[in-house]
Amino acid sequence: MAMADAHNNQGKTNFFGHDKGLKSYMKFEEKLKGALIAMTMDGLMSRAQSADEFRKTLQEVVEAWFQIFPNWPDAQTFAMQKIFGDKNAGNQLIRMLIGVK
Repeated sequence: MAMADAHNNQGKTNFFGHDKGLKSYMKFEEKLKGALIAMTMDGLMSRAQSADEFRKTLQEVVEAWFQIFPNWPDAQTFAMQKIFGDKNAGNQLIRMLIGVK
């Protein structure tokens, strides 16, 4: 899972000095964008809704997922840090990824 990889690779480099954290974070953003668009395609959200509404709905979906699969504590920690812990930062990330208000 992209969130767990991004959490585990924060601040790490590979043998050649390449930033593993950056690569993992970019993959996380790519997967998050796909999930947000999938939410609109599934009818959970409308593209006319705000980033805050997207974040709240995403939080409900992710919390349900973590109840079903509780063995991803790194992913859960990363989600709280980057999306749900700081509402303004989470909303800004969503706005940047899919261009909602």
